[in-house]
Amino acid sequence: MTKGTEIPRAAGLRAGPFTVSAVGAEDVDLSSVDASGFTSNLLGQRPDQRGPSTVNELSIAVLAIVGDRVHGQERVCRPQRRRDGP
Repeated sequence: MTKGTEIPRAAGLRAGPFTVSAVGAEDVDLSSVDASGFTSNLLGQRPDQRGPSTVNELSIAVLAIVGDRVHGQERVCRPQRRRDGP
């Protein structure tokens, strides 16, 4: 991904789409504006930050930065119901 790349909204979530707003030598900034105008920013995302950032069940992780390209991963993290209760 490069600056301007959009990470699409995951179906059923109130987060995203996120856009890569800046790529630095060591970190990446992501931003999102939802339909109501609410803005979310994930600033300074780093490959070595010990885990993904999660916004409304959407987790985004920066895996590597090579030049002006970001290698990342996004996934939906929904809580699982316990088998022995609610």
